[in-house]
Amino acid sequence: MAESECPTYKKLKERENRAHTAWTSHLFRNEVKPRLSEKAKRKHQKEEMEAYQQAHKARLAHANACPICKSDERLKPDSL
Repeated sequence: MAESECPTYKKLKERENRAHTAWTSHLFRNEVKPRLSEKAKRKHQKEEMEAYQQAHKARLAHANACPICKSDERLKPDSL
């Protein structure tokens, strides 16, 4: 997918990618750590998923409001 020239869009995209990485790394980690209770696992996963969703919504909202991002044909809402 093409990237926007807008610096704010790039920052929001990086934030979204970091949140997604944190969320998915928790899902698939193979490290030897003390086991969390099921309730704690669900809570932790929910918090990370919500952080990713907020970052994703912020990036989409910016892309719809920013004149630089709006003018970029590669970043139309259909391509996101």
